Amino acid sequence: MNVRKFVSFVAFALMGAGLVAVPAPAAQAADPVYWSYAASTGATYVKVLDGVVQSDLTAQSGVTGGAKSSTSKNSTAAVNVLNLAQLGAVETQTDAVVQQVFGQPQTTLKSWARVANVNLLGGLITADALETTVTTTGRADGNGSYTANSRLANIKIAGVKLPLNIPKNYAVTIPGVASVTLNYTLHGKYDQEEGDLIGTMGWAVGVTLLQPLGGYSAGVTLLVNPVNQYLSEVAPSSGASFGGTAYGSRVQAHVGDDITIVSDPTARVGTPVGGSNGRTLTNSTLGVRVPGILTTGAITSTTTSKKDAFGNGEITNTNRTAGINLLGGIVRATAVKVTAAGKLQDGQYTGNMKMELVNLVIAGKTIPIDVAPNTILNIAGLGQVALNLQQTSTAGAFQNAITAVRITLDTAQAGLPVGAVIELGVAYTAIAPPAG
Repeated sequence: MNVRKFVSFVAFALMGAGLVAVPAPAAQAADPVYWSYAASTGATYVKVLDGVVQSDLTAQSGVTGGAKSSTSKNSTAAVNVLNLAQLGAVETQTDAVVQQVFGQPQTTLKSWARVANVNLLGGLITADALETTVTTTGRADGNGSYTANSRLANIKIAGVKLPLNIPKNYAVTIPGVASVTLNYTLHGKYDQEEGDLIGTMGWAVGVTLLQPLGGYSAGVTLLVNPVNQYLSEVAPSSGASFGGTAYGSRVQAHVGDDITIVSDPTARVGTPVGGSNGRTLTNSTLGVRVPGILTTGAITSTTTSKKDAFGNGEITNTNRTAGINLLGGIVRATAVKVTAAGKLQDGQYTGNMKMELVNLVIAGKTIPIDVAPNTILNIAGLGQVALNLQQTSTAGAFQNAITAVRITLDTAQAGLPVGAVIELGVAYTAIAPPAG
C-alpha cells in the first residue's frame, strides 16, 4: 500500500491536473488479486494549494483494512466552517464490503454523504441539500471500476444560470469571486511493482477563491461532501496485522450536537493493515492555520511497519510539528515530536513511546524537555493540560498511543466553547497477533 503516492494523487487532483481513468490490463497470473483499502467521507474540507491552510474533513467517517468488511458512520446537527460554509444536518457513512463473487475475492468501497441547508460564501451558493454517493470496486482479476454521483437539490449560484440536471464534472465561475465545480469525480489507477493502486475522489460542490474573502486568501479550496477512496493490491499473507496513525493537530468543539469549529487531524498518515514491508510512508504539510486558534510550521507524520509469516511484526509511527502558536501565544513551541513503537517477537510484545520538546511554553511556563509521562497541569483561564500523555491497551491488539499536548478548555477561548479539546503531536500503533 503506497499512501505517499495516493497523497500525491490527491494533491495532483486538487491542482486541477485532469487525471483520467486508465483501464487496467487483464491479470496475467492465475492467482486472484486481493486488496487492502482505505476510505474517508466528510461534510467539508478546506485547503490552500500551497499547503498553508488546512481544515480537514468535518463529520468524518472512514474505514481501513483488508481481509474483513467494516463500516463507519458520523452525523452532526450543524457544521460551521469559519466564514466559508454554514451547513445544517450532516450525515456520512463509509463502508468496505469484502466478499466472494463467483468464488473469487472482491472488495467494494461505498461512501455516502448528505448535508442540508447549505450556505456557502455568505449566501453566494445555496442548496436545500447535497447528497453524494461514490463506490470503488477491486476485482480478483486486478481490474477496478467506480460509480459516482451527487444530487444537488435546489442549488443556486449568484449570477449563474444552472441546468435543471447538473451533469458530472460541471464547472462555472462567479466572476471575480470563485471558480466552482459541481458533481465532480476523479478516478485513476497506478501500476506499481509492489501492487497496483486504484483511487477515486468525488465531491458535490468544490469552490476555489479567486480573490481574498472572509479572511481567507485567494486559492483556498472548499469541498462539500468530499470523498476519498483507494484500493491497494496486496499479496495474501499470514502473520500479524497492524493499525495505527500519526498526525500533527486536531481541534474539536461541541455545543450539544452543533460543531462550531472543527480542524480534524492534520498531515495524518495511516498504517496499512498488512504493513508497509519496511518502507516509510509519509504525509506532510507546510503549515496549518485555523484563524484565531492555531498556526504551525511544517508538519510531518510517518509510519513504518514490517512482518513475517510467523506472527512477528514491528511498527513505528512518528509526528513532528514545528512552529506552534496556539490561542494567541498561550501555547508556543519551536517543535514537538512524538514516537510510538511496538514489536511482537515470538509471542512477546514490547512497546515504547517518546516525546521530544524544543522550547515548549504554556501560559508563560517553560516545560522541561524531560517532562514525565501523563503530567497534568491545571492552568487558570485555560483548562486542563495533559503533557506527554501515554496510553496502552491489550484489548484485541497490543496498542500504544502518545499525545504531546492535549488541552481541554474550561474557559471559552477564541470562539471555542468550554469543553473544546485541542491535540498537538499524536502517534498511535497497534499489532494484532494472527488468529488461532
